[in-house]
Amino acid sequence: MNRKWITLFLVGLLVCFPLYQLIISLVGMNRTIVIAGGPDGGLYHPIALSLKSALDRSGRKAEVIATDGTIENLKLIAKGEVDFAFVQPGAYQGLMRYEPSLLKESSKKIDVKLLDRVSFVVNLYSQPLHIAVREGSGIRSLKDLKGKRINLGVKLSGDYPMSRLLLESLEIEKSKLHTHFSYPEMTMAFKDDQLDAAFITVGMHASVFQNLAKSGKIYFLSIPNNEALAAMQLQLTPFQVPRGIYQFEGSPVPSSDISTVATGAHLIARKDMNSSIVERVAEELLNTAFLKENKLQELFNNGKEFAKSKPFFPIHEGARMVYEPETRSFFRPEIVEMWENLRSFIVSVCVALFFGYKWFRKRKDRLKDNKIDDYVRRVLEIEREQMHFDIGGSIDDLPKLQDLENRLTKLREECFSDFSGYDLQDEPGTDCFLELCASLSEKINAKMSRFKLGGEIQRLVKVIESEKKSDSA
Repeated sequence: MNRKWITLFLVGLLVCFPLYQLIISLVGMNRTIVIAGGPDGGLYHPIALSLKSALDRSGRKAEVIATDGTIENLKLIAKGEVDFAFVQPGAYQGLMRYEPSLLKESSKKIDVKLLDRVSFVVNLYSQPLHIAVREGSGIRSLKDLKGKRINLGVKLSGDYPMSRLLLESLEIEKSKLHTHFSYPEMTMAFKDDQLDAAFITVGMHASVFQNLAKSGKIYFLSIPNNEALAAMQLQLTPFQVPRGIYQFEGSPVPSSDISTVATGAHLIARKDMNSSIVERVAEELLNTAFLKENKLQELFNNGKEFAKSKPFFPIHEGARMVYEPETRSFFRPEIVEMWENLRSFIVSVCVALFFGYKWFRKRKDRLKDNKIDDYVRRVLEIEREQMHFDIGGSIDDLPKLQDLENRLTKLREECFSDFSGYDLQDEPGTDCFLELCASLSEKINAKMSRFKLGGEIQRLVKVIESEKKSDSA
């Protein structure tokens, strides 16, 4: 019994596991794509919504979830809870370096091993580091920042690790003069002369710069050694913020080109994400209509070279097929995977059918063994019944013996119908059965002959006795 259930379990496992893989592959090609955007009012969220709309138009279901930004997005991707997310490269590593205590909470902590599950898709735009300074603060160069009231940004934002990096490069210790205002709070602090400077790392089309420019109280400093600062961190590149980009009419803001450094704004994905979906997303992001809608000027001007620049994680295979079409195989990887799963399923079914057939044959053979035993038992019953006629008996018992002979004949016919000629030769038990039948048939026929002969002798005796009586009369 145990062996039977073990066999059934192994056969079921052999079929169900490839079937599960096939179903997962098919479902994965049609499920809803989940995109982690960012906080409402940020730059990530509207781009995420625009990407969702593009995917919807192409026939793929997608949804966008609002998050707190880079740290949460990176964790969601690492844990496999979303498919795509927007992040500032190096922000998590910066926080680990400067404020590791912030990441000890379970909601913020990321297992470093899980970061191997993250892959790069596209670089969307640059996020330059701005040093915004209030008029009348007495700050004219970077060395004047020491001892001033500086906003470093919200601690879990992308601003904060970049601000700490700049402070470190300027050899300025973090102090109580340094604040962590949000952008609206920072704007009000500048307006009320409660702030001297602020470090801001965000895309140039963020509304915070236009709001600061309108106040007429803000100017921006350059970083003279921006190339040296960029060389310190893999995610940074030298960058120029053009004159007048934040206020073109009247007094331009900035009043001259700003030399600074910039990090990117990256779209990342799960490493195990379906390649065709990632390829579709990368193509949508490089689509001219999408670039115009989201004002992604750098990506529009430089195309794929900018899109694949400075990847902080390994490039996903689906994105690589967009950037390097020559690496594309003739068949899409997910199609190959689906057919491989289907092939595995078919082979497993064939193997399961083979073992099932073998099991059925063995079971049938065991049933045949039981049938042979049953036939032998029934022959022995007839044997016992005919033994009652070994002593005595008369011609009147011939019908009973004939009935036993008929039952034996019918039993042989049943056996022949249950077993083929090959089985009769191959099955040792059938020889015993047939020999018993032959022996019993001879015994019954011998008894029937003896009873017939005895009956005939009795009849002749009666005739002779009858004739003697007639002659004497």
